[in-house]
Amino acid sequence: MVPNHVCAELVPIFNHLDHESLVKISGITRHRNFRRGETVFSPDRQSGLIIISRGRVKVYQLSGSGKEQLLRVLESGDFFGAESLFGSENPAGFGEALSALEVCTIGREDFMNLLAQYPSISIKLLEEYNRRLVAADRLITSTATESVASRLAGYLLNLMKVAESNEVTLPLPMKELAAFLGTAPETLSRKIGKFEEESLLERNGKRIRILQPDTLNDIE
Repeated sequence: MVPNHVCAELVPIFNHLDHESLVKISGITRHRNFRRGETVFSPDRQSGLIIISRGRVKVYQLSGSGKEQLLRVLESGDFFGAESLFGSENPAGFGEALSALEVCTIGREDFMNLLAQYPSISIKLLEEYNRRLVAADRLITSTATESVASRLAGYLLNLMKVAESNEVTLPLPMKELAAFLGTAPETLSRKIGKFEEESLLERNGKRIRILQPDTLNDIE
């Protein structure tokens, strides 16, 4: 189990605080564990701030017909739920554990007290949500204007950047990843196969080793 102060230190909105402040935050932080496939949060319950300690969470919404729309995948150091702390609404999406999962949670009242005590957290929170908005806008633009190959290349390069390694793991099944990139699973499989034929990457199941990141970056 990750110590509470270490859990807080993983998150961009807290990691600028000194050790003493992080220890204080640990006093209001609670641990929870989930198995793969379990629902972590949903619109029908208030969840507070959720910090991912270990594992991955798929965040999605449901259409009127019940079809899933993937929004993003949260990994260690990511957080969710801050927007629901500023009003009465619960999270707009669902969160499902993609693996064995460990999270830390902070309740609404405790989080609001933190903002009053440490105003710098508010600035960091705005910076983080601005980053997410920019990323969402970029995804929408790329889906509308870029080729499937370009979108796939950008996605793989982002995984590499987050992992700080040229060896990455696809966090989603092919069907869900294809939906996220705005294409069909068969098309996505063909593009990955083509990248492999061109020696841009090596694939072993969900594990991918990126061999030519500069070439991927130039794909249009």
